[in-house]
Amino acid sequence: MQPTRDTHATLVDLLDRVLEKGLVLNADLIINVAGIPLIGVNLRACLAGIETMLKYGIWQDWDEAQRAIATRERKQRRVENRASATELELEQGLLSSPDNKISEEYSSKEEVKI
Repeated sequence: MQPTRDTHATLVDLLDRVLEKGLVLNADLIINVAGIPLIGVNLRACLAGIETMLKYGIWQDWDEAQRAIATRERKQRRVENRASATELELEQGLLSSPDNKISEEYSSKEEVKI
């Protein structure tokens, strides 16, 4: 059985395959000057889609942490929105109450001078 090659593969096909299956790069880089090694770099990189990474257990902790942070932020926004809505209702209620002398004074005048 001979391997076949698809000559009509596009960049989108390649990217789809890499994100679906994943790609691991290993590289060792050593910079020499006059035969003396000065800098050495050992690199290992993984490239894959989030679903693929989670399927293999990579970034499981990261995913859980991100979801927890997002949940906390949504709850905090709800609390802040409720607090600001309550403050606004209180301010409107105080200004429109008949016991408020400032409200009565300014509602009877057409122009307010400061």
